[in-house]
Amino acid sequence: MYPCSVFTDIFPHERNPIAMKPSNLAARNTPSAARTVKVLSILIAVSLVLALLCSGWYSMSQNITATVKLDEVTLVQLEEPKEGDPAAIMHTTAGDMLFLLYPDECPLAVENFTQLAKSGYYDNTYVFRVEQDVFFSGGSPNADGSLNEGGMDLPQENVVRELTPNMWPFRGALCSLTTGSDTNFWKLLTGTQKHYNGSRFLVVDSIEMTEEITNALMEGEEDNPVAKTFAELGGIPNYSQQLTVFGQLYEGYEILDAITGTKLQGEENAMRPAEDILITSVEIVAYSPALMGN
Repeated sequence: MYPCSVFTDIFPHERNPIAMKPSNLAARNTPSAARTVKVLSILIAVSLVLALLCSGWYSMSQNITATVKLDEVTLVQLEEPKEGDPAAIMHTTAGDMLFLLYPDECPLAVENFTQLAKSGYYDNTYVFRVEQDVFFSGGSPNADGSLNEGGMDLPQENVVRELTPNMWPFRGALCSLTTGSDTNFWKLLTGTQKHYNGSRFLVVDSIEMTEEITNALMEGEEDNPVAKTFAELGGIPNYSQQLTVFGQLYEGYEILDAITGTKLQGEENAMRPAEDILITSVEIVAYSPALMGN
């Protein structure tokens, strides 16, 4: 069993940049599939993982264990896109970012995001939450991250969470924020509880991958592709198998850095840009090397 209780014990949400921030996935020489039969067991305190996302939206104090067979993992986020693959260009006042989308892995989240984007829902929405150099949250019609009246009752805010061993919160991951849960003691005990995502999203930058953290990740796990990718690329390990990861940044890492590195205002765990950063639109496209001016 892989000792991933350290995901919460060792990997804090630091406010320092990581040492290595490659410009795109093409430069990353990381295996795309596991060559081990080890089992990855992730023990994460959900209240720690999700309280930082948006206070009050979702919080539980119970521990949840997720088990992943590493020999069945394919790290699709590291694969080069093919002509015509689904993608999205996120236009912001800080610049543009190109994301690859993964409907084969997370069809519900991709469909929800795509429909909202095509409808213009994301036009002139806000980057409403930033953890310095670690992540930003966006897609809210209001600067404080709230939805408009009645918003939580809409179908777009009640999409069943999708977890897959092939998708991880590496640097550049596009994730759905959790909006609620259908659970009680017995559902939690029997593993029948459901969690839901909504329209708002989170883009992962990275905690600071210090030598201590890297050593903790890799200790005895030199052949673990997930640990190796976190150590090499960065990300937020303790979000693993807790959020729906449905996309991956392919171009525009400098824009991600600019947003997560912007000057902030507000209270701790509710910091937002001192000057508004808007998502002016999200354009759903078919991937082509000609996108983004290449």
